[in-house]
Amino acid sequence: MQWPLLGGGLALLLAVLTAAAPVKTGTVYKWTDDKGEIHYGDAVPAQYAEQEQTILNQHGLAVGAIPGRHSAEQIAAEDAAHATEESARDAQKKRQQRDQNLLATYLSVEEIETLRDRRSEIIDGQARVISQYLEQLKTRTTQLTEQMRHFRPYATKATAPVLPEHLAEDVVRTLEDTQSQQRALRAKREELQHTRDQFAEDIARFRELKETGKSFKK
Repeated sequence: MQWPLLGGGLALLLAVLTAAAPVKTGTVYKWTDDKGEIHYGDAVPAQYAEQEQTILNQHGLAVGAIPGRHSAEQIAAEDAAHATEESARDAQKKRQQRDQNLLATYLSVEEIETLRDRRSEIIDGQARVISQYLEQLKTRTTQLTEQMRHFRPYATKATAPVLPEHLAEDVVRTLEDTQSQQRALRAKREELQHTRDQFAEDIARFRELKETGKSFKK
């Protein structure tokens, strides 16, 4: 049996229904039809069985719920929402851990700046070594290019000998090594910038924590 809710209080409706035709189980289900109309009854019609339902007792109080079957879009949206919430919790946890590490590791901004300069100097030194090697490769490339002009197909004379295989291999190795070192140099420069940016954030956050007097109990 089902009863659409057309108006009036639910408690009054349930009281009348209970007096007129008591529900055997004492449980009333609440659901919504295709037109958006709310219904109450002791059983849910088959066509609405997969929809979300609310279980009410004889006094009209919600005592439980039966979740409906969600569409693929709804499930995807719920999963995305859960992932966002989880990501936010993880970010908050990482921020708290970072704050705790800052206060536990450093006593002053000067200590952070000293470590920043030391690490920056190491990375910058590595970048300089790569740059020097690239200059050597550049010189080597110029020498090989000059040698190649004496051989076909780079020579102007038709009688010039064919480019030796060992020279061609040397050219290929030099070019590949140059490209590899250029990538390494870009990576070191990016690492240096990232290190400086990270320390700048740490210094700003450390100052903020000190100004607010925040501390963490062990």
